[in-house]
Parts: sequence; C-alpha cells; structure tokens
Amino acid sequence: MRFRCKMIDSLAMRDFTNIVNAISKMSKLCVLQLAPDDVCFTVLDDRMPIVWAELSRDHFFNEYLIFGMSEEQNRILLEFDALMLAKSLVSLKASAKSVKIKLTNKQQPCLTLEIELLSLITDWQCVHDVPIRIIHRREWAAYQAPNIPDFDITIELPPLKHIRNVVEKMKNMSPYLTIVANNDGAFILKIDTDSASVATHYRDLQVWKKIETNADEVFATVDIRRLLNIHTWDAVHPDSVKCNILHERIVYLYFKLNDSINIHYFVPAVAI
Repeated sequence: MRFRCKMIDSLAMRDFTNIVNAISKMSKLCVLQLAPDDVCFTVLDDRMPIVWAELSRDHFFNEYLIFGMSEEQNRILLEFDALMLAKSLVSLKASAKSVKIKLTNKQQPCLTLEIELLSLITDWQCVHDVPIRIIHRREWAAYQAPNIPDFDITIELPPLKHIRNVVEKMKNMSPYLTIVANNDGAFILKIDTDSASVATHYRDLQVWKKIETNADEVFATVDIRRLLNIHTWDAVHPDSVKCNILHERIVYLYFKLNDSINIHYFVPAVAI
C-alpha cells in the first residue's frame, strides 16, 4: 500500500486543520478512509456513526496518489489518535507554505507530515510522525457510509454560536435537552428539571421537509454534551446547516461547504 498527498492552498490547509480539531474534541480515535476521489473522517460509537466527514480531493490536494489493496479494492483505512494529528497540524494555520502527508513505516505504520514553514530568512521543514493502525479489509464493513433514514422534518439550524451560548447555560441545569421542531419553522431547545422548565424558541426558520403525519411537531431528547459539540464545526464556516429529526429516535445535522466539504453529525435520542 502507498499513499501520499500535498496541500499548498492556505484555505485548504486551514479547513483541513479545523476539521481534525473538531473531531479531536469529540473522540480520541478516528478512522481516515482514503479513496481515489475523496477522503473521509469517520468516528464510531458502539459501532454506530457519530461523525462522517467527506472531503473533496480536488479542493484539498494539489498532489494525490493512492495504491490500495488492489485495483478492485483501491482504498486504505487507518485509525489514529485524533488529538495527536490535531497537534501536528497546528503550524498549518500560521506560516505553512505546504504540507506533504504520506504513509510510512517507522518501526510501525505512521502518517508522516512534512510541513514546509515560511520564515524571514529561509524556509525550513517540520516533520511529524503520527502512529496509525491499518484496518484490515475484513473490518471495512463497519466503516461504510451510514444509512440516512427518512426523517420526519428537515429544518434550518439557527446560528451555531447562538446554539452554543444557549446549550452552555442549559448544561449546568440538566444532562439532557429536548429539540422540538414544527412545520411553521419553529425550533425549540428546552430542558425540564424538578425545579424548572427552560426553553429557547427560534421562529420563521426555513423548512425543507415538513411533517407528513397528523403530529403538530416532532422532538428528540439528546445528551446535552453531544449537542454542545456541534459548535466546533463553526470553524469550517459551512454554507448551510440542516437539522433533521426522526421523532424520538435521532437528530442528524448536515453541514455543507460548497462541493468540497460534507459533514454528517449524528446525535441519537435517549430515553429518560
């Protein structure tokens, strides 16, 4: 197996770094799927997807070469410590001229990052080795693209900064939060405790898919810490964020930036 790529565009390097940083705040381990046309970051929890982030090859990489298991199975899946990779990418935001990423074997398999940095006197290079685990083909089935169910409603999400401010306050009162939406474009975040009920209402949001049952609204109660993690995607500056709710089962958030980045974030409902 062989893999190498190169980034020279400052915007692409910034986006790549922000995505890895966001993932590192959600999970210790992450899987990177390398394919001829794109790359994908995947995070699982109990074998269910939490994050599925698809990155366009053409947007991010000026050079891209992959030789997988075979011509028919031209893919490489590898697992790594997300925080270690995030720390290795810190310099990309500041003064990087380019970064080369390649698959190496230095006593153990690694992703080696060769970062060319700018200085006033001369360019110099910083090298990081991130240990990885190559995922065997028999495990690939666990990392297939998630099945997207037929949701009850798809509604515009309010600005992520507003969501973060509200959820930050609510998490001090309750570990769970209920998300409610209806066909009129109302979006509600609420908590219920023994001493109080607190709710924040957003109105007149765009609705792409409306509830087709007789129900006036749909809702799902989620772990408030998982919802709080969505603000980390704000650094990617998505063009649009859609919130999909399957009544009392799951909340699925879809972040899109042009045709270059597609981020799927799943928050399962909890029973309380």
